[in-house]
Amino acid sequence: MKIFLENLYHSDCYFLPIRDNQQDLVGVELITHFSSEDGTVRIPTSRVIAQLTEEQHWQLFSEQLELLKSCQHFFIQHKLFAWLNLTPHVATLLLDRDNFAGELLKYPFIELLINENYPHFNEGKDNRDLLSLSQMYPLVLGNLGAGNSTMKAVFDGLFTRVMLDKSFIQQQITHRSFEPFIRAIQAQISPCCNCIIAGGH
Repeated sequence: MKIFLENLYHSDCYFLPIRDNQQDLVGVELITHFSSEDGTVRIPTSRVIAQLTEEQHWQLFSEQLELLKSCQHFFIQHKLFAWLNLTPHVATLLLDRDNFAGELLKYPFIELLINENYPHFNEGKDNRDLLSLSQMYPLVLGNLGAGNSTMKAVFDGLFTRVMLDKSFIQQQITHRSFEPFIRAIQAQISPCCNCIIAGGH
């Protein structure tokens, strides 16, 4: 995808590996970066995303989906999941247009990643859109502990997997109470989802 801000930028996609305790690959997160045509300038992804139109949001999502579709046999054969970032604009299209929703349902290895800053996140299952999405697709919370959000959405069981925020872990890991603290979080969250993941480097 190409987008013009003050300069022309194009998108590049990368797979970030996700591993279990034995360091075995269990899935990937699809990461998108934006850089200038000559590759000398990179722009923060969050800055680009904030300026996209609804059509551009869907175009980027479609390109990411096409990449995962081209690799689907690898994911299925090795029983791996793939996380695809879900913006509110794309979520609205998935909920409003059956053809868009149906296309994504063809690929059960794809899980949709949202963050704590998702609109009305603290409402949990009382947020109709969030509840509907969780009933249609596997949802992943990508940064638990990043902000001031409540745990309601997690306790409401809306997420298949929950990943602890990398910065949150790095802040806590230097404390002597880190291990019991993490065990307490795990005990609270485990009944509400299938998997808890610690965000790494």
